[in-house]
Amino acid sequence: MNGQANGSAGGGVGAALSWCGANRHFVAAAVLLGATAAGWSVAVRVLKIATRKYAVPWAEGVEVDGSFRMTTLPDRMGPYELVAEDGEIYRRDGQPVTDGEPDGLPSMPDDVMELLKIGTATDEGNLSERKSNWLCVRIYRDSRLPRRHPLRYWRLETYYYTGGVDLVPHVPEICAVAGGATHLRTDTMAIRAPGLPGAWAGGSVEFRRALFQKTNLSGTRGTQFVQYYTFSLNGEPESRREMVRLRLTNPFVRHAYFAKIQFAPVPVYAVTSAAAADAGAEQFAQQFLPHVLKALPTVADIEALDAGGSDG
Repeated sequence: MNGQANGSAGGGVGAALSWCGANRHFVAAAVLLGATAAGWSVAVRVLKIATRKYAVPWAEGVEVDGSFRMTTLPDRMGPYELVAEDGEIYRRDGQPVTDGEPDGLPSMPDDVMELLKIGTATDEGNLSERKSNWLCVRIYRDSRLPRRHPLRYWRLETYYYTGGVDLVPHVPEICAVAGGATHLRTDTMAIRAPGLPGAWAGGSVEFRRALFQKTNLSGTRGTQFVQYYTFSLNGEPESRREMVRLRLTNPFVRHAYFAKIQFAPVPVYAVTSAAAADAGAEQFAQQFLPHVLKALPTVADIEALDAGGSDG
C-alpha cells in the first residue's frame, strides 16, 4: 500500500512538473507577480508609500453650508466691503439688473458645480465630517473709490479640493478661453504681502497674472480683462499649476488638499491700464490673504495628520 501511495505521489509530482514545463511562461509570470506584490507590500509599509490621498479636514472655525459654500470670510476687510445690495453692480440700459440675491454673493448653477466637481456624492458624505470640497465666491467694493471707477469692484474666489485625484483642471487660461475669450499671455507677479503666517511669510506672494481679450458680438476685439491666481498646496504657496499636479501625484504624500485662490476686477467697465489694475490687485490681496489663509489648513496641520497615521 505504501508503494502505491508513493507511486501516486511520485506520479502527482511528475504530472505537476510536466504541467509547469508545458506552461512555463504562465508560471514565470505568476512567480514574478507574487514577488512584485510582496515587494510592493513591503515598500508600502517600510517606505510609507501612500496608495491613496486622504482628505484633509477644514481648518478650525471654517463653516460650509449645504450648498458647499464656505461662509466664514468677513463681510469687511479693510476698505473692502461685501456688496450686500441687489442691482448695484450689474446694469442694462442704465437700469439695475436684479435677481433677488445680493450682488456680492453670486449663485453657482448646478452645471457649473458639476464642472467644478464640488457638491458631488462624495462631498455630500464628507460634509458632516468637515472633509468635503467647498467654494467661496464673493464680490467686494472698494469703499474709497467712486461708483464708476473701473477698480471699485473685486471678485474673490477660493476653491478647496481634498481627498481626491482632481489634478487642477480649472485655471483661467482654460476656463476663460472655453467661455469665448482670447488668451493673450500669462506671467508671474509678486504681490507684496508682509505679515502672513507660516509658509506664506516672506514679504511677497507669487501670483499668476493672465490677460485676456474679449470678442464682441460683431466678431471684433473688445475690452481686455485680467485674472490673478495662486494655490495653497498642503499649506504652502505654489503659483504653478504644473507643480501642483506633480506634487499631488507624489506617492509619499498621504494627506492632500489644494486650494485655488483667484481674484479679478469685476469687468463692469473696461480696465484700460494694466499697471493700475496690478496696483489695485496688490492692495486687495494684502487685505484678503490673511483671511483666506486662516480658512485653509496649514503645513503643521498636515504634518500632525501624517504623524498620527490618521486618515483625516
